[in-house]
Amino acid sequence: MSSSTSSASRGSQELSGITTFQRMLSACSGSLINSLVATPFDVIRVRLQLQECVPANPSPLKSYPLPELNLPKLTTADLGVKACCRDVFSMPSSVDYCVASHFDECAVQQYSQRQLFSGTWDGFTKVSRNEGITALWRGLSPTLVMTIPSNVIYFVGYDHLRNAIPIQSSTLAPLIAGGFARMLSTTAVSPFELFRTRLQSVASSNQQLRSSRDAFLMTWDGVKVMVREQGIGALWRGLALTLWRDVPFSAVYWTGYEKCRQVLDRYNNGRTPGEAETFVQAFAAGALSGSFAAFVTTPFDVGKTRRQVLRNRDPTMDSMLALLRKIAKEEGIPGLFRGLGPRMMKVSVSCAIMISFYEVGKHLSMRSNEKSQSPKFSPHEKEDEILMASTAD
Repeated sequence: MSSSTSSASRGSQELSGITTFQRMLSACSGSLINSLVATPFDVIRVRLQLQECVPANPSPLKSYPLPELNLPKLTTADLGVKACCRDVFSMPSSVDYCVASHFDECAVQQYSQRQLFSGTWDGFTKVSRNEGITALWRGLSPTLVMTIPSNVIYFVGYDHLRNAIPIQSSTLAPLIAGGFARMLSTTAVSPFELFRTRLQSVASSNQQLRSSRDAFLMTWDGVKVMVREQGIGALWRGLALTLWRDVPFSAVYWTGYEKCRQVLDRYNNGRTPGEAETFVQAFAAGALSGSFAAFVTTPFDVGKTRRQVLRNRDPTMDSMLALLRKIAKEEGIPGLFRGLGPRMMKVSVSCAIMISFYEVGKHLSMRSNEKSQSPKFSPHEKEDEILMASTAD
């Protein structure tokens, strides 16, 4: 029997032993844990993708005449991030320069850094230090509202489509099922995705923000204005761009995941693995296939983020290919892979957590179903069975 046939038969057996509701519960548990772990990576990814390109040799601030300002006397402890340079660390900054008059040495030192992140770890450090550790989980609420129904539709839909497709190819079947399942789930949660992306792009350097609640309300007001001016269809703005990212990602991811599981299944020697083995194998396969799919589709992710967040948009940039050409022309090929580091880390961890908890949840559900369906004997029937067995001996 070929590997594709065995994979399909294995899926059919799983589908007959587990109810749709049990699959939904498995997807929900994975979504909760995944959101808590992956949201900080998503915040840094969005910030990195929205960074403006900085000249290689920016002019030092000292070359600009600074007017004498009537500033209150500041102690040495008041200088630095708290006093004159707080805004330069966060994205987007509410000021162009950090002006400190005769204390301009601080401004010159921080101008070269401004609000830019040099990498993933640098982003974690600056956001935590200047906006508070909770800023790394900004957008968690809409993330939970979005990911739970999305993953239920996505994973349960994939399982049903995977086994309903008459194609027996171990490559084409997951590719087609993954693409269609993602198309359905992405369309359903696209408004939540737009809101979350805008919320995560808001930095604490904005002078109107005093708390995470202010960031939420500011984003909410901005979305309401957008709907009032442009109609309800604006909530699905960027859907085509999101599908450009998500459909190829899912097709590549599920194809890679099925291939990895086929390789790992050879080490099971035909036996059904336990929960621990199922978790490890699914975690490894999900991380590997998720990382590769994230790398391939990062340019589409950059285009999607730019289109959804930036307010002064060029209407001609609704085309993904036109948008990617514009980014490549203005920022070079590295611009297409901005945020690749946190995206690959976030996606690999996210895929590994989600698929491993989903598979273990299904495994536990199947075992529970088998126990509930096993024949039950009364005490007298058990005694008779033992007596018959001893007599036969």
